[in-house]
Amino acid sequence: MKLGWTVFPALALALLSPATARAAATVAVMPVSGVNLTEGQCDAIGVLFANAFASETNVVVASPLDTKPVLAEAGTALAAATKLGVFEYVELTAVQLGSKTTLSGVRFSKEGQEVFRAETTAVGLDDMSNAAARLAHALAWAQAAPRPQEALVESPPPSEPAAGPKPYPAALGVKSGVYFPVAKGRSFASLMSLQFDARIGPRSSFAEVGAGAAIPSTTASGANTIEMGGVYAEFGGGAYLSNGSIAPYLGGGVSPRIWIVSSPEGRETTGATCTVHGMAGVNFTRDNRARIYGELRVSQYVIGLSHETDDGVGSGTYYPTEFSLHIGIGW
Repeated sequence: MKLGWTVFPALALALLSPATARAAATVAVMPVSGVNLTEGQCDAIGVLFANAFASETNVVVASPLDTKPVLAEAGTALAAATKLGVFEYVELTAVQLGSKTTLSGVRFSKEGQEVFRAETTAVGLDDMSNAAARLAHALAWAQAAPRPQEALVESPPPSEPAAGPKPYPAALGVKSGVYFPVAKGRSFASLMSLQFDARIGPRSSFAEVGAGAAIPSTTASGANTIEMGGVYAEFGGGAYLSNGSIAPYLGGGVSPRIWIVSSPEGRETTGATCTVHGMAGVNFTRDNRARIYGELRVSQYVIGLSHETDDGVGSGTYYPTEFSLHIGIGW
């Protein structure tokens, strides 16, 4: 190799806080199963509960008005929850006997396993808003619902609740890659990279921030090849194409770089460059705490690489296209 690749500048990590699109629903409330109640009354009870549960947990909740058509098509609450892509769902039952209405609910995980159940009583339909709030508090924090007279004294939620729906977690980890630059009339050594990588966002999409270093591969070097490498940052994102745990995705981004370039004649240049890329990949463990993913990229240099001509007098610029394969893991 012609360059002193054993020493690189320290990596400059500049974390970005991109604005993301509005998150999809985290919890779905299924239509209320009512006894001695009209369909309109059941819908109203379901909406009251969904609003109260969203206020308790500070997550996006799909109300029965949203889940009713999905449930009718899917057939079961579990199938409807899977189709909606939520982490948990709630089934409600309301039974009216005389002036009292018993409101009960069961909270399920996305696999259909029961998490917690609770029950409360409304003294007349005028008390249903308070009853829905009591039940939402009980199911959110896995506590017994207070009796109506106890609910008059407001009690704060636990300072460190042990349960409750949580937003989709970010994945912070590492990613490696192999790059193959091509340009007409020029031959390049392939590159190898290692970087910090962060993927942040809801379950349906992600924003990506990374920074790392790349060096030329010794096995790809030759007498007539151009060798390059240095430090770089990445900013981009992607969207998943399915709701499964193994999910393909498409995305793109930009990568500013500080690149060292060595010509076959042994002349070195250092400068700033930048590429834009498109990518297609697969997340193999989308719903696990350790997320493993792989992707193929095509990148285009939009800020060219400067070089000296063969006679060492003039200079020029070229804009390679880059094909690369990446494997990453985040926690």
